Amino acid sequence: MTAVPNAGPGRPTSVPAEVLRRAAAYPERPAVVDRHGVLRYRDLVNAATVLAGALARELPPPAAPGHPDAGSVVAVLQPRTAAAVVGPLAAMFCGAAFLPLDPGLPPARIARILADAQCRVAVAADELVDLLPAEVTAVRAGREEHLRLPDPDDLAYLIATSGSTGQPKQVEVAHRSLWTVLDWYARFFRLDPGVRCAAFAGLAFDAALLDLWAPLIRGATVVLADEEVARDPERIAEVLREVDHCFLSTPLAEQLLRSGVDTGRLRTLATGGDRLRLWPPVGFGAAVHNLYGPTEATILVTATGDLRRYADRGVPPPIGRPVAGARLTLDGAGDGELVIGGPVLARGYRGVPTTTAGAFVTGPDGVARQYRTGDVCRRDAAGDLHFIGRVDSQVKIRGQRIELREVESALLELPRVGQAAAGTVHRAGAPLLVAWVTGAVTPEAVRAGLRDRLPTAMVPHTVEIRDTLPLTANGKLDRAALRGDTERRWSAEEAASVPPAESAATDPAGAAVAEAWRAVLGAPPRPEDDFFLVGGDSLLAVRLTAQLRQGLRIEVRAALLYQHRRYADYLAAVRALEDEAAVDGAGAAR
Repeated sequence: MTAVPNAGPGRPTSVPAEVLRRAAAYPERPAVVDRHGVLRYRDLVNAATVLAGALARELPPPAAPGHPDAGSVVAVLQPRTAAAVVGPLAAMFCGAAFLPLDPGLPPARIARILADAQCRVAVAADELVDLLPAEVTAVRAGREEHLRLPDPDDLAYLIATSGSTGQPKQVEVAHRSLWTVLDWYARFFRLDPGVRCAAFAGLAFDAALLDLWAPLIRGATVVLADEEVARDPERIAEVLREVDHCFLSTPLAEQLLRSGVDTGRLRTLATGGDRLRLWPPVGFGAAVHNLYGPTEATILVTATGDLRRYADRGVPPPIGRPVAGARLTLDGAGDGELVIGGPVLARGYRGVPTTTAGAFVTGPDGVARQYRTGDVCRRDAAGDLHFIGRVDSQVKIRGQRIELREVESALLELPRVGQAAAGTVHRAGAPLLVAWVTGAVTPEAVRAGLRDRLPTAMVPHTVEIRDTLPLTANGKLDRAALRGDTERRWSAEEAASVPPAESAATDPAGAAVAEAWRAVLGAPPRPEDDFFLVGGDSLLAVRLTAQLRQGLRIEVRAALLYQHRRYADYLAAVRALEDEAAVDGAGAAR
């Protein structure tokens, strides 16, 4: 195995340096467990150094350590296997930054992200190479090892975020900031050798850095769930019973807290990404900690204590207090915009210095940098911060940050679309993304066009075609009127679509499926509707499944919607399950 370079006395460490140290200390310990088996620390480092050798031949010579332009960028396009860990580690061993990509993105979106990142080299699985544009070189493992540990101020990674200008932005984060956050997280949750940590976060989101690298810098084991497991709450619960620690996105954490399932071995549960609305039951089997942080501040800046021990539950759970050296202030008396300073700050946005200068400002002392989050918070008497809302057009849909202006920009690029607006309308207590457009188009054509341009989370659940869009008295788009009109229409449709009692009695499966479909998607179903093409996604599939299981008292899994996406097919599959349950029940009675 590659020897561990001497970091030198007092030298700040980094993720790749610490992974090397753990591999030297525990070469046979499991580093990553995936659907293919176990990758040990020794084999992880060996695979990464060999891949780094191939990357080094394609990348330009590195700039001087700590230089603002030090390090090239290597895109990583991999499925949920150990290769998703080897690729970034190999990039870091070359002194390059890594840029994780979501294989579910449209090729045009991937091409735009790579162009903005000035990235010409990628590590990609064979089955995903075709998603890369022709000008990007896909590198495979070579024969020679390569190892160059980065300087703390070198670029560690880029993450693509939704942009307020109508285009995605690339957030640049240095090794010093990444190490600061991961070291705090790993120590706080005691991710030591022998600890098993489940990984469910999407690989292109910064929460995945907590999942993958916080355990690996301490010698713990990452249990990397595959795509099928990561979107099925029941299978997630099965994994949790066999691990010690896990981070779950807010919607999945809320689902777990409601479920009452046995958490088995699970000792600590971290959650974040959206406003947490539920307190954990006092007797919940694991400590629950709520985290908060924007991508521009390296994943997280606050954390709560164990929420099971909080006495005041009259308001939603807080987001906690500053961690990892973050310096937090509220701009204003009482409720105020949260402003972040300290070592957790990202460098800025790649290639857009004007945008960086507008978001990362000089503090009152005239020296320190600060980031204005756009999040309005309040500090309670105990010192905990509470998230109140946003000050701009940014929204969160199921934990994912979305700039409405970027959605609107994509809408206006579509052929035959005249005017366009985007916003959120609440349905059954959850925000749904809605688009209102004018022009000779259909909702299906609009959504299809957006799927070629935007990530799935940014494609509106509902598209409404209007003759005109309303304006305020001063000529501005009246978004409140649009939302109000849609809410009133949905309420009327909901009242009109409630099935009569005799329908539920004669066809309980049909009535239950229709009601669950309408409740989560906001419109009565049609036989030809494809759940995932009329606004459904993985989390709405979970909600629909949970409602069906409660109403019909039969075993329905979320995976059934992926197998039978069309409403008529799904209804037939649920009826078949109901028939099987009836037969089993009759047999048991005999």
